[in-house]
Amino acid sequence: MTTDYMIKIELRKVKQGEYFRRKPMAKTEFIRGHYNRKSQYDGFASFACNDTEDMNREIYLKPTTMVFIEPTY
Repeated sequence: MTTDYMIKIELRKVKQGEYFRRKPMAKTEFIRGHYNRKSQYDGFASFACNDTEDMNREIYLKPTTMVFIEPTY
């Protein structure tokens, strides 16, 4: 696998339901989910991201996090 075809982009610019990777050579792909507003309990605004291999695994990333997507033509 090469990183030549991966595009580095902010998570906030990835559409909901679109696949992305956290690193260019990563095996795990995530699906961008819903947006969580900033609250006094959570601390910061975030996107819920689900693992494609394990539906019970969910991570929360800041909108400014840089991720990698495959271009579609």
